Amino acid sequence: MARTTFNNGGMEEKKGPTFFKIIKSGFNTEDLRIPPKFRRHLLNELSDRATLNLMDSSNSSWTVDVSQTEGEIYFKNGWQKFVRDNSLGNFEFLVFRYESDMQFSIEIFDRNASKRITFPDVRTHRRAAGIHTQSCQSNKLKEVKEEEEDYQDNKEEEAATLHKTFTSIVGQNFYNLAVPTDFSVKYFPLGYYTIVLKNSEAREWEVSVVPNGKDASCNTVKLSAGWAAFRRDNQINSGDTCTFELVESKTMLVHIDPK
Repeated sequence: MARTTFNNGGMEEKKGPTFFKIIKSGFNTEDLRIPPKFRRHLLNELSDRATLNLMDSSNSSWTVDVSQTEGEIYFKNGWQKFVRDNSLGNFEFLVFRYESDMQFSIEIFDRNASKRITFPDVRTHRRAAGIHTQSCQSNKLKEVKEEEEDYQDNKEEEAATLHKTFTSIVGQNFYNLAVPTDFSVKYFPLGYYTIVLKNSEAREWEVSVVPNGKDASCNTVKLSAGWAAFRRDNQINSGDTCTFELVESKTMLVHIDPK
């Protein structure tokens, strides 16, 4: 079910449920499984085709076949083209937002956790297909050159939109989760304090942050009191993957990907 929020102009804006996927070559580049807990959002509108749109680009759209196998839902034919057209590589991750009627909006984050802000022009690709004249080749080279120049011009803007994230495969410790050293040193000071974790439906949990060790050389932290409740309420099991996105100084959005 869509969630209703309000934009800066006070207009009503509906945001659909989301899930994320980390790209792994040979694992989800040929087809893509929809997370089991997400299927309930699709069952009343499920069809044999889906449309994938890049979040901030009206010119980029792909049609993929949808297949059901033993109760699982997959993106099949057409998904490989989406991966190729967007040059997706290992450990880049995608956030899928379900709009309605098998329409998905997608945000792409590079390995350095930067949100992509340049996109392929699908209309240009289709128009060029099958045309082999020298004139068209020249135009294509010009387009590529312009795209490269745009990419260079957007480097500073891309850096400004850097998302602070870390990914963790949840272990068997139900009550604590260690924050990776690099992320902890950069963004989580040593001490005892509380942060807020939000799931994709914008529900919030307060979680304590404490030093991850007792000796003086310890420079990392872990999630402690409150993590067990977040894990239980969101049905997170050992082996599930969670990506934590720092959206405010003490607020993290958590994307959950069941194993």
